Amino acid sequence: MANKLRELLLVRHAKSDWSQPDQLDIDRPLSDKGKKSAKKIGRWLQDKGLMPDLILVSPAQRAQQTLRRICSECPASSQTIDALYMAELVTLKQILAQISDANRVMVIGHNPGLEKLFCYLQNKPLTGDLHLFPTAAVAHFVLPENWQNLEPGDGILQQFIRPKDIKQPVLFA
Repeated sequence: MANKLRELLLVRHAKSDWSQPDQLDIDRPLSDKGKKSAKKIGRWLQDKGLMPDLILVSPAQRAQQTLRRICSECPASSQTIDALYMAELVTLKQILAQISDANRVMVIGHNPGLEKLFCYLQNKPLTGDLHLFPTAAVAHFVLPENWQNLEPGDGILQQFIRPKDIKQPVLFA
């Protein structure tokens, strides 16, 4: 019997607002551009039928706001996971290893960890190019059913989308 496949949506939080430079990083909200981008990505995900069964999100305000804008009417359950805040590759893999009952999972988090996971799943070298996984970008992967021991190259990238790649206008920010 062939292995079942599951899907993973990696979402980097939308663009944050830096108008208050003394603000704690975890409390930094979305900028107006970030709000529009997240809404645009949410509409695209809905149009493509890619809404997740489970959403794991960083506790950072900008990640929480990204979630609300992407999935304002999303039926999926969401879980805030403290360890997702600025998580590195090893932590992201540990978090994914604990998921057993969802077929399509969305993770909303931060760079450089998401970029490292993005490269790891494709077995590609990390370039250090900050534009490889820009804010509000979505990477859609197909992965093996078992995520307990993900290896380099286990992910098959289905699509990668940035807000600027979407041609539809956003009516509401």
